[in-house]
Order: sequence, then structure tokens, then C-alpha cells
Amino acid sequence: PVISAFDLLYKEYDRSQERLNKRLRPDDSPFKSEQIVAQILREALAQEARQSIMFHREVLLIQLASAAGASFTEREREFMNNGSCCDFVLYFKIGKRPLGVIEVDGGHHNDLVQIERDTVKNSILEKCGIPLLRLRTIESHIEEKIAAFVDQWTPPVPDDGRNASSG
Repeated sequence: PVISAFDLLYKEYDRSQERLNKRLRPDDSPFKSEQIVAQILREALAQEARQSIMFHREVLLIQLASAAGASFTEREREFMNNGSCCDFVLYFKIGKRPLGVIEVDGGHHNDLVQIERDTVKNSILEKCGIPLLRLRTIESHIEEKIAAFVDQWTPPVPDDGRNASSG
């Protein structure tokens, strides 16, 4: 069977996820799905190549994008002004420029109202040039998806010469 970090959302989950479950911090979010992503992010960002990156939770969308931007539709401006937030925003520790956004989409994201809200948020972030990773709670390989997303902003690992041909 495919095992996912999001399996922790269910009463019956694979015991291989118990270590992660014990490291979750309830003060990260009232939603266990977001606690899971916060912990996976913390662990990913603790790795040496990623230590220049940090994240904040529940950042107002209007803080990432000026609502005065002429390219925004009236609906997008209204959406930003009504306190819409991003679940996780990645930044460089120095400079604090937003790098990317991670959104956790639970079952309610199949609701028509939520689909419209997600579409508006996607459009705003795209117009701001901010990459977005949406993680659905029914998906697997969450750790790998987060690592690949974060690695857009990390330096490539230097070749230590082991693969170089002698000559």
C-alpha cells in the first residue's frame, strides 16, 4: 500500500508514521494536516543546503501582493482585502522576500465555493510571480514534493569529483 504523511489524519494509519506523529506541534495549527506540513517543512529546512530558507504560517495574501496592482481584477482585489491567507510562505532568512507558497487542500477544497477561492488565490500568486505548491490531503509523497519545491531556491550540491573521469 502507498503510505502518506497525511495518513495521520485517520484513526487507522501505518505505524511507520508514528515518529512523525510524535513530532507534530498542535500550536502550529488547529488543523492536523497543516501540523504535518509544518513539521515536514521544519525538517526539510533543517538540512544544511536549505538553511537559508524559513517559513511563516497564515500570511495575509495582501502582504505578498499589493492590492493596488493594476493587473488584478476587482474580485482579486476584494479577495485580498477580505483577509485571505496563505497556509505557508517560504522566505530567504535574509531579505525576507517571499519565494513560494504552500497550500494544504483538505476535502473541503472540492466544494464549489472553495474551488472558486482557490482559483482566485492561484491567479493572484501567479500575477505576483510567486510559485505555488498545493498539497491535497489524499496525496502521497508529501515529503518529496515539499523537498523538490524548496530545492528551487537552494544551491546545487557540488560535485565532489567522484564522478569525474580521470584523464
